[in-house]
Amino acid sequence: MDIFVMRHGEAEMMAKSDKERHLNLRGIQQAISQGEWLKSTMMVDKVLVSPYVRAQQTFEQINDVYAEQLAEKMETWDHITPYGNSHTVLSYLALLAIQGVRSVLIVSHLPLVGEIVFSLCGHSSVSFYPSTITHVQWDGEIGNIVQVKYPE
Repeated sequence: MDIFVMRHGEAEMMAKSDKERHLNLRGIQQAISQGEWLKSTMMVDKVLVSPYVRAQQTFEQINDVYAEQLAEKMETWDHITPYGNSHTVLSYLALLAIQGVRSVLIVSHLPLVGEIVFSLCGHSSVSFYPSTITHVQWDGEIGNIVQVKYPE
């Protein structure tokens, strides 16, 4: 399975709650640019997105790049908020693999994105700046980092 673990784009610092923080202009541009790279790399079968506003907005920008082709493949998932559990994520990825899903994009947050990569690969040296995407190939047991795409 090809798994693309992405941290949301750069967000505003202040909001009523962490959940409600919006992307700033740079974050919108990052999401568009990363979406263009992702589209040139692979068509994803499934997209898992945190319910937090900045993650949803990151997905919206990527979906625009894909000409709205990802909307029907997207699932908002409460388990990928900042302090979600990476083992829960891996269990769900295993289920998706059984169902025949071959590629997944996860749009989430620190610290969870790093924990997901660590759980998949057994190590992680990725610095998840806003909008960073890490491509992992996972055989259901161990993953290998194929590429890390940092925003420009």
